[in-house]
Amino acid sequence: MRRSALFAIPLITALALVAGCESTPSKPAAPQVPTAPPAPPPLQEAPPAYRAQLHAEIAAGFYERGQMEIALQELAEAVKLDASNARIYNVYGLVYAVLGQNAEAQQNFQKALSLAPNDSEIRQNWGWYLCTHGRAKESLAEFDLAVRNPLYRTPDVSLVNAGKCAIAIGEARRGEEYLRRALAVNPANVYAAYNLALLKYREAQLEEARALMRRVLQQPAPPPEALYLGMCIERKLGDAPAETSYVSQLRNRYPESAEAKAIPPGTCE
Repeated sequence: MRRSALFAIPLITALALVAGCESTPSKPAAPQVPTAPPAPPPLQEAPPAYRAQLHAEIAAGFYERGQMEIALQELAEAVKLDASNARIYNVYGLVYAVLGQNAEAQQNFQKALSLAPNDSEIRQNWGWYLCTHGRAKESLAEFDLAVRNPLYRTPDVSLVNAGKCAIAIGEARRGEEYLRRALAVNPANVYAAYNLALLKYREAQLEEARALMRRVLQQPAPPPEALYLGMCIERKLGDAPAETSYVSQLRNRYPESAEAKAIPPGTCE
């Protein structure tokens, strides 16, 4: 199957790598960023720890918009105010990863984990980094640690990423188990259903792939790569009306997408 541009994926509040270790739903979902800070104390200057967290949140917003230089400026201010805030180094890691400064990215993720080893969002992002930088096998342990935390609010994000990474290194059954766990946690997770349908399509289990695609279509805005997969499933099953429905949705909803422009005249291989 072909791919298009993530992981994305649901975010913790969140980013959506961002993309096996690719950038579409067949890759790890986007990394996650810190949650919003609490309301500032009334009628007094906010304490340094609060202001540091605020700068980190602002940096995360600039990261999401692709403005890395400003994000780094905000993070520098955050560190001055509270160098013990693990979330600051988490965002630093994400920013440096995008900039291709891998040594700095790894250093900051490790710093974040040393300060908050039980923070599932940081574990998720470190796992994402490993998976997208040729270390997919190592990433699975990080995703496992992330979901082990009972307070983690979006374990399906890490489970989907783990499933994609496991499949990318040839561990299809393990990947399937992760994806099914993600659907058990959140039946509405479109990326879990899509990636499981993609796996079943590749294994020629077309009826099961079709059933999984129905879950995807129940969501308000199925991504173009999912519509493309649905088209290919129906083409192989010989259901011309269903295939036409997928093609129409793809062209009408995403006319400029790579998938719409690549609708094959023959087979989907």
